[in-house]
Amino acid sequence: MTNAELNTFLDLEWNCAAFTPEETSVSAPLSPTQWARIISRHPELQEFCPFAEFTPADWVVVLEKQLPFAWRCSCWKDFTPHQWQRLLRRQPTLLHYCEIPDHPALRSGLLASDWPFEKEIDTSDFTLGDWFWTVKHNPSTWFQCPCREQFTKPMWWSLLYSSADLLPDCPCLDQFSDEDWRRLNIVPKLKDRIRTREQFRKLIDLTRHPFRNSRFNE
Repeated sequence: MTNAELNTFLDLEWNCAAFTPEETSVSAPLSPTQWARIISRHPELQEFCPFAEFTPADWVVVLEKQLPFAWRCSCWKDFTPHQWQRLLRRQPTLLHYCEIPDHPALRSGLLASDWPFEKEIDTSDFTLGDWFWTVKHNPSTWFQCPCREQFTKPMWWSLLYSSADLLPDCPCLDQFSDEDWRRLNIVPKLKDRIRTREQFRKLIDLTRHPFRNSRFNE
């Protein structure tokens, strides 16, 4: 992932967090992009779907969730490294369709997928963006990452937006604005792990910024 792709992704994710996901419109005529989203959730409608009109981006949306449709895809050569990175995170078995398996973005996609052969993956040429993608989707790789100190505040916001696993390691919690915290919506992501009052107090201490005007009594 290049710096430009990384910055575009971070900006888009932060802005999208302000909105509630909308249902895909079913008004006719449907665009190929709308069809891709529908088929990713309702494969039983495949006989009505214009697969031939799908772009590589549409195919990524479909194949992330519907691996059986791989035989219908005819644009494997047109996927960008970043699209392969995204696709392999969900469907690492599709690697055999790829003609650039040695690209670092693809290897980071495999590592993010918790690939069973992850110890064999060469990370020596990973960019900051590749490591960010890997850690974001597979927090267990955090201690392998050699550029942790280079993660910026937007990158940390994105990491916590995907998963709260790295909350104790975040060095910039006090840099988050009220709006950052609102969009992050961290407590629901941890609610299944909080079972005691002490755990809850620890969470409040870690995220004291959005609760700085509140008081928690015994």
